[in-house]
Amino acid sequence: MKTHASVLVAALLLAGFAHAENLTQKNVERARAIIDAAAEAYGGAEKLGAMKSVIIKHETVGIAAGQSRKPEPPWDRNKNVGTDAIDFEGSAFLTENEGTGGGFEFHNATVVNGEESYQLDYRAGTAAPVAQPDFNTTSGPFIRVTSPLLVKQVHARAHTAHYLGEAEVDGRTHEVVGFSMEVGPAISLYFDKKTHMLSKSERVLPNFGLVEYRFHDYKKVKGIPFNGRFDLFLNGDPNLERKIVSTKLNTSVGGLLEVDSDLQRIAAVEPDELGRQVLADGVYLIGGSGTYAMFIEMDDHVIAVGGTAGIPDRIKQLREVVPDKPIKYGVMTHHHFDHVVGVPAYAEEGATVIAAAAHEKVTREAAGEGVEVKLETVDERRVLTDGKRRVEIIDIGPTAHSEHLLVTYLPKEGILFEADHFAMPRTGPVPPAVSSTRTFAEALNAKGLSPHTIASAHSPRVGTMNDLRAAVEKETVKSASRN
Repeated sequence: MKTHASVLVAALLLAGFAHAENLTQKNVERARAIIDAAAEAYGGAEKLGAMKSVIIKHETVGIAAGQSRKPEPPWDRNKNVGTDAIDFEGSAFLTENEGTGGGFEFHNATVVNGEESYQLDYRAGTAAPVAQPDFNTTSGPFIRVTSPLLVKQVHARAHTAHYLGEAEVDGRTHEVVGFSMEVGPAISLYFDKKTHMLSKSERVLPNFGLVEYRFHDYKKVKGIPFNGRFDLFLNGDPNLERKIVSTKLNTSVGGLLEVDSDLQRIAAVEPDELGRQVLADGVYLIGGSGTYAMFIEMDDHVIAVGGTAGIPDRIKQLREVVPDKPIKYGVMTHHHFDHVVGVPAYAEEGATVIAAAAHEKVTREAAGEGVEVKLETVDERRVLTDGKRRVEIIDIGPTAHSEHLLVTYLPKEGILFEADHFAMPRTGPVPPAVSSTRTFAEALNAKGLSPHTIASAHSPRVGTMNDLRAAVEKETVKSASRN
């Protein structure tokens, strides 16, 4: 009897496994059929496979939701022009952009071409070798906004794809397939059930949320449909609008990969590991991967300045040198979403968060639903002291980047911490000032601030007032644009 029962249980388990395997197999087969139909709609697998290079010129409007000078709509709209070129056979890629936005004027490019890979800054006139060039990582954003390249990719990587179901998009039924690119979070593709054309895609990015891509105005180029427009939404809010000016297939991209000989070669930008710098006794700049916070040791507590990504890891670094003192205050520089993501970490530490009075609502929202955050605001200036060390929190706005900006100044040590206005480059000379840097310099002068050291939320390399003056006085290097 016992043996019979064991055989029965085993049979049931095997039946369950077979059923699960059949579901998986059906899912994979359904995804494969949808992908094959899409490939046919985009000219056929043979044409997609023969697409060896693509060059696209575009005009783009960035909608600065949560990144405008004001913390509420209407959001600033910033224009730029650009060129993207990809060579699949040579694993080479170029992206070049020129425009303005957020108090910045920019003209830069990234070239990934084996050992001849560079980051180019045409305003500064510099070319820095890419320390670890990665074709898939660098070209990924371009592929994700170019629908036939997404179809080419999912067709080549169909082994990673799964059928996710059906959904309505603009009143039409779509079949949804999820797959994994070489790098980055998984992406979902929405194919019109009748036309098999890609209407939109989605993926979820840590610390940012849902990113949605929409494709419009298809036009055929050598028999392959290319989207003539593209829109990006971040958590449902419009973030970017792009119009394609021209598209070329299977033409040489070699000339676009050449680095202008008149650009100054500077040292490569090496990977930026999490680390800690001592700016003065008990004053630390801690960060990595392009985001930094300053921690100030007081008599019986710590003041933290900056709310960019990775604050919990930065606090761990602090605890190696200041193990016992609690973080009493966490200072937010301004309202942009990438500068308030640290609010929950400070709330968890039990710290009082300090923000500009105009940014109170944004700061509370950044804490997250249901999270109680102790918050104090600054109208013009706030002084914190333990009787030995004086810390001044000053609103120096308006600037070209934000109507309100809190800088933290230690007058005795001559140290000032800022965000988004004067980040020293990791390597090379001080670049010419952009509008945000100029208004930052003007604001320091108006407030009578003359620090010896300027630390930034986005660079491990600290600057000086002489560096700031040099940036303001420097002329923009003129260089021919390929856009």
